[in-house]
Amino acid sequence: MAQLPAKTSQRVSQDIVRAARRQRAARIYNARKEQWRFRMRRLRRAFLAMAGIYIAGLVAALVLGGVSFTAGLLTFLLGVAVFVVLSIFPATPRTHVEDLNAASLPELAGSTELWLEGKRKALPTAAVDAVDMIGVRLEQLAPQLAMLDERGPAAREVRKLLTEHLPEMVNSYTRIPAQLRGKTGSGGTSPSEQLVDGLCVIADQIEAMSEDLSRNDVDALATRGRFLEVKYLDKE
Repeated sequence: MAQLPAKTSQRVSQDIVRAARRQRAARIYNARKEQWRFRMRRLRRAFLAMAGIYIAGLVAALVLGGVSFTAGLLTFLLGVAVFVVLSIFPATPRTHVEDLNAASLPELAGSTELWLEGKRKALPTAAVDAVDMIGVRLEQLAPQLAMLDERGPAAREVRKLLTEHLPEMVNSYTRIPAQLRGKTGSGGTSPSEQLVDGLCVIADQIEAMSEDLSRNDVDALATRGRFLEVKYLDKE
């Protein structure tokens, strides 16, 4: 098969990256809308709780024919305290590694993308394109995961990649002191370069898994279980 010219291939790659960034912008916009909805629900709950306390105090005052200044002040302070606490807690939910392990297969791709998005600020600038590409691959993979048998070998390999290899790669990088991340090690590459290479490998593996699933080639998917470890993890 004839190969695309280098300029054409580069242009195609840049088009994919730009599309990934547009999709990421849309995902962030939707995620922020959901966060604001969560905060508004929290504020509404806090306001209703405070109003309930004041109404209960007013009813008690009417029934008892009045209350002391101290009781009124305590009721007011209790309402304020309840409002402050409920307007802050529970905190806006974030996705953690433990949530990835607990996620069902249909939820796994989306949960992984949210977790990776939360780690974006801790990653080097050079990793941005790789992270965007992983997001695109996960979107492609998500509907296929909904069709998998949770107990099958294909599901195990997908879970291993998304809940073990990817988080360990990112977390091992973030544990390195910031001043050492850009320094070249004995292998001739810096931790930042190793991370970018590893994320690119994971993006490729997600795409390959998606292709295997589209062909219903479970055996091919199962043989990919050691690829990432040989390609990247065993070198650490």
